[in-house]
Amino acid sequence: MTTRKLTGIKKHTFRTAYNPGDNKIYQTAATDGITEQHHTESCDINKILATFMQTGIMPPTDLNPQYGDASDPQIQFNEAMNQIAQAKSLFEELPDNIRQKFDNEPYKFLQFAEDTNNHDAMIEMGLINAPASVPVDEALPIPDVAPTEQVIRDETVAT
Repeated sequence: MTTRKLTGIKKHTFRTAYNPGDNKIYQTAATDGITEQHHTESCDINKILATFMQTGIMPPTDLNPQYGDASDPQIQFNEAMNQIAQAKSLFEELPDNIRQKFDNEPYKFLQFAEDTNNHDAMIEMGLINAPASVPVDEALPIPDVAPTEQVIRDETVAT
């Protein structure tokens, strides 16, 4: 049994838009890069822990700690995704002309709907009902003062 060696094709080549397949090996020149190497010792976890073991104090940081409830992030994530899916499906139920006013983007519609200045425009689009207007003459009078006493009658019959 004889083995043949393939020529012309290099093993393990990957063609991309940046490597059009001309089978040339492209290498970048090794440079120092833009990483500041003088921070190496202050970032070494072994040296940080050694300092902590000697002094009992962690090195100071410039960050302000942020605290939050992450007791069960999966449930919070699922609830958020369900709300997004529901908002998107409700937006898709709107008529085409209204969706096109918002470039078919639910977040643009939500921003519009949350703004109280757009209340009249929402009424014109038929998205919310206009407030019922009651003539002043037919409105029930509202007393200025609460009644001082209230009489309750007992109309039960004794048997």
